[in-house]
Amino acid sequence: MPKTDHRNVAPQTSRQPERVNPLAPDPLVSIVTPSLNTGQYIADALRSVQQQDWPRVEHIVLDAGSTDCTAQVLARFPRAMVVTDAPHGLCEKVNLGFSMARGDVIAWLCSDDYYLPGAIAKAVTALACNPDVALVYCNSLRVDEQGNEIRRRRRWQSDHDRLVCEQNVLPHPTVFFRREALEAVGSLDPRYPLVADWDLWIRISRRFPILHVDDWWGAYRERPGQLSQTHRWRAWWQGRVMARTHGAPSFLPRFVYWRDKLTAGAFSTAPTRPDSSAG
Repeated sequence: MPKTDHRNVAPQTSRQPERVNPLAPDPLVSIVTPSLNTGQYIADALRSVQQQDWPRVEHIVLDAGSTDCTAQVLARFPRAMVVTDAPHGLCEKVNLGFSMARGDVIAWLCSDDYYLPGAIAKAVTALACNPDVALVYCNSLRVDEQGNEIRRRRRWQSDHDRLVCEQNVLPHPTVFFRREALEAVGSLDPRYPLVADWDLWIRISRRFPILHVDDWWGAYRERPGQLSQTHRWRAWWQGRVMARTHGAPSFLPRFVYWRDKLTAGAFSTAPTRPDSSAG
């Protein structure tokens, strides 16, 4: 996959969606999982991929030298393709996984999150039934450290302008996108490790249609020590700078949204976690 120099890409002004090619029957789906010292949780992620009913799945796990029990857990899942000397940066790890992925459909699953049964088949079906769509996502499910459900929240149909000027409503463990779209917009931008997913969704939605599906495909785990909590001001700043590069106002209009994130101590819609948590 060609690399993109994000610093030299000017924001596009056209909102005319580009067309994508139809999916092949039974496309290969590539799941990319960055990992570092999440041995307590990664079995749930690995098991959730392995137990999917979609017949063609590859799972690429990129571990940056975990010192806990992660290696022993990974050994129990030989079907996963494991890179044990992956880069330490979150974006660098995920981008390596993207470059290795062979699937026509790609997803990025953090090592402490997991899929619900049938998630991959439902996502592929949504893409196949909407051949103009490059990315699909669904509703938000949050679980605690032990995997007990905390809350469910329905999401809604978003688009490029809303993602730039309002908020990221795409729950990270539910997003699946076309390889063709990723190749068109480029990989993760390492300038924004705490909001790299949001930035990628914006860049895809600028050029291609995206689609919300009213369903539940993945679980996001809330647990102590996540950098989305401990570095919430840094995440706010990265989100503000990133959104402005895409044309957002100097002060985002959704003040209440950002205020609640900062005061609650959790970035509910920016669930990317750098290396000291989920990779």
